[in-house]
Order: sequence, then C-alpha cells, then structure tokens
Amino acid sequence: MAVKIGITGPVGSIKADALRKIIEMLEHDGSNVQGVLVSEIAEHGKLTGYSIYDIYTKKRAVFADKGIISRAKIDKIGVDTRLLEDILLPSLQRARENADVIVIDEVGKLENVTKTIQKEIEETLKFEKPIIVTLHKKSRNPVLQEIRSLEGIRVFDITPINRSLLPFKVLRVIRGEEGS
Repeated sequence: MAVKIGITGPVGSIKADALRKIIEMLEHDGSNVQGVLVSEIAEHGKLTGYSIYDIYTKKRAVFADKGIISRAKIDKIGVDTRLLEDILLPSLQRARENADVIVIDEVGKLENVTKTIQKEIEETLKFEKPIIVTLHKKSRNPVLQEIRSLEGIRVFDITPINRSLLPFKVLRVIRGEEGS
C-alpha cells in the first residue's frame, strides 16, 4: 500500500517551507517528484491572490486574483478556473503516470473550485503511489475529512517547534523506515 501523508498547520509559510524541504530531499535521493504547489500572493500584508506551480514543467500561473470576476472563489478572491485546470489537470495526470511521489499543496483550497478539479484530486488521492498533501488545519471541508480518513494516511501537524525535524520524519515514512 502506498504511503499517503498529510501535513496540516497554521496559515503562513511554515507548511510551504517544510514541503519545499521535503521535495528537495526526495529529489536529492533521486525520486521523481511531481504535482503542484500553491503560493499566496500578498500586497502590503493583505492577501490578493494565489499562484500555482507545476513541479515538473516549472510552469507558474496566477489563477486567483482580487481583480478576477468569477463565481468560483477562494478566500473571497476570484478564480480563473480555466487557467487553474490548464496547469492542475495535466500535472496530476502526468504525476500519476510518471512520478515516484505526488505532491498536492493546499488540497482544500483547490478541491472545490470545479467538479473537474475535485474529480482529478480524488482520483489522484486513491492512486497507488506515495502522495504528500498539505491541508488547512481547521477546515471543516468534507474533502479534508475524507483525506483524513484515507486508508494508510499519516497526518502530521507542523508547528514552529517541529518545523525543522518534520521533513526528516516525513522522508523516513515515505522510505518505509518508520511504521504507522
């Protein structure tokens, strides 16, 4: 059974920093890591949008911005669903075929944007490959509850205290060096 890892934590950069470190360590070990990273865009300390980054193609796009008028929203910010799907869908499809480890950052935020995205993420989560997802800690999102109930999932809560050790712990779990 493939290892599934969820990383939850407070809003802010410590989840993203830990995820980047884990990806770096996996790639250093020769693993083919694919999937998507999501970054917040802020101006003067205020959230103004989100960008998505395909780990494999290195393609980045701002898919949510306060200037985008759309029924689809993340944190009250308009989402360009076509732009998001254009990067997310091929990235996850390619990752299922070719990656050693699949990464989906900010699952809860992406999941409910469109039914197509929801289906793609759910399909990827059920796939028999090691997967690392980041989750919003306090979310009541049904998708996140579903992820937390996935068979074999290990959920790690990142804190300022364990932030430097967590990437090593996650790596051990992925390598099968640490039992459940």
